[in-house]
Amino acid sequence: MPKTQPSHRFTISGDKWDWVYRSMKRAKLCGLCDYDTHTVSICNSLKGIDRLDTECHEAIHALQAYASEEHVAEVATTLARILWEIGYRLPGENDG
Repeated sequence: MPKTQPSHRFTISGDKWDWVYRSMKRAKLCGLCDYDTHTVSICNSLKGIDRLDTECHEAIHALQAYASEEHVAEVATTLARILWEIGYRLPGENDG
């Protein structure tokens, strides 16, 4: 996938990570954590709680490269649900 300009840059576990939004439908992915380039990609078509869940999921991958996919999925979905229920939204978002 071609690299795009980062929307955000975060320090995660002491490394700078680029956070980008791009079309990932063709690859049938919601998100991707690239450890070599320190880039997290999020599918730009995701909205609501699905986007929040994916962002949490990829951030956990970046934080804990050793964690199993099952662990990452469970933690991300639980965290996203809690954040969503207490009102975390992007501007203009109402429902998931």
